[in-house]
Amino acid sequence: MIAIKVDKDIYSHLIKNMTDFGDTPSSVLRRLLGLNPSTEKKKEEKTKIDQILEGTEFRYAKGVVGRFLVVLGKLHGIDKEMFSKVEKIQGRGRIYFAKDAETLHRSGRSVNPKKIPGTDYWVITTTPTDLKQDMLRKVMELYSFNREEIKIAVTAIAR
Repeated sequence: MIAIKVDKDIYSHLIKNMTDFGDTPSSVLRRLLGLNPSTEKKKEEKTKIDQILEGTEFRYAKGVVGRFLVVLGKLHGIDKEMFSKVEKIQGRGRIYFAKDAETLHRSGRSVNPKKIPGTDYWVITTTPTDLKQDMLRKVMELYSFNREEIKIAVTAIAR
């Protein structure tokens, strides 16, 4: 990218001609000059998981548990009906997800249930990081995320 200096009135004109939140001065100039947008360097479309992991909530979440909860909450926001299937994800003797903390308390000792933000669901949090990663992997598989996206998210919560 090359930086150029423009007069304030020209810059103001560019700003007034922005039609979309994602518009840039370059895209406005391309439109006004009739240049082919295909000559513009295309930005890769961000996947849903990229959007989640680059979001403020995820970046400022506290620890593995915080990041785990943020991703689960965001997945719920994508498709609430699909998320309801998480109640079927269980361990040998423990229930991992439920609509109330008491159900999780009854399924095992020291489960430390936490409410998943923006949902009616709770999840156990006293599991090792690798088990949280496995739970997240299973939830993402419900949503049909591809292996690479799952790997990225699972790795990201453990950082």
